[in-house]
Amino acid sequence: MKVIIACEFSQIVTGEFIKKGHDVISCDYLPGEKGLPHYQGDVMDILDNGWDMMIAFPPCQYLTTAANRHFKNNPERWKRRLKAMLFVHKLMNANIDKIAIENPKGVISSWIRKPDQIVQPYYFGNSTPKPICLWLRNLPLLKYNNGNTLF
Repeated sequence: MKVIIACEFSQIVTGEFIKKGHDVISCDYLPGEKGLPHYQGDVMDILDNGWDMMIAFPPCQYLTTAANRHFKNNPERWKRRLKAMLFVHKLMNANIDKIAIENPKGVISSWIRKPDQIVQPYYFGNSTPKPICLWLRNLPLLKYNNGNTLF
């Protein structure tokens, strides 16, 4: 499967897909950290390159509601939020069969659509309580067992 991991410079997810034998590349403005296949630049430049699947981690700085107090009387922050929302909208509507977009609870849910699934990191062994939303297209929901590991 030809896979793009958008907004990922750590290349952690990219490495896991390579282990499974997929043709995968990460993409971010920052250089890749692990020397794996990586496009350094704007994901929109390569979004239409015939991917079978995309997993995207759009930056949450202007998408989260955690810093809403900073939006009051701050039109620049509103412009940045709008730009971030348009970016997510383009990712969600890309001509790619399978899509997963990950982001904390925030404005995507109210401005574009509700997530398909909300998971907690502690479902998978991390003690941090932080709701993580997943917007999916043609992909199953994540499953976890009582041992807090994916199966």
